Amino acid sequence: MPGDIKNPTMFTKIKPQIILSIILVAFFAVFAYTAKDWRLQARLYPWAIGIPMLVLALVQLVLDLRGIEPTKSPDAAPVDVQFAARVDPVVARRRTINMFAWIVGYIISIWLIGFFYSVPLLVFLYLKVQSRERWPLSIALTAVAWIFFWALFDRLLHLPFPQGQLFAWLGME
Repeated sequence: MPGDIKNPTMFTKIKPQIILSIILVAFFAVFAYTAKDWRLQARLYPWAIGIPMLVLALVQLVLDLRGIEPTKSPDAAPVDVQFAARVDPVVARRRTINMFAWIVGYIISIWLIGFFYSVPLLVFLYLKVQSRERWPLSIALTAVAWIFFWALFDRLLHLPFPQGQLFAWLGME
């Protein structure tokens, strides 16, 4: 039959690393391309991040397609696979869920109230709730993070960050 696959092993050669590399190349290509028609100030961030990441993703894709694996030395720093051998799977799963919950919470916070308020709020919450730091240290580090964020992105680079969706809903844009 003309639709039969002649070489079924062809599809088994595609490794998960290659699929991930293809997804990353596509993501960063779209990330950088969508900013092409923006004014220079607005496209600064997507291009400054997207273009180098696209190049690195392309290099990784070529390495994956050629089958080049990183060399593993016996004195290499431990990675998650080695940690998983020493950590109870229940603890590892709980830590992973906790980490992703913080990431998702940060993304939702940025969407809901914007970068300007999310940065200090999430820094403070992480220090106080997750790290259980004392009030003075939590407040001081939050202030330092907010001042750094404000000075770099607002005062120095003049990057316009959109208001959060909550402000749009309340008509406060």
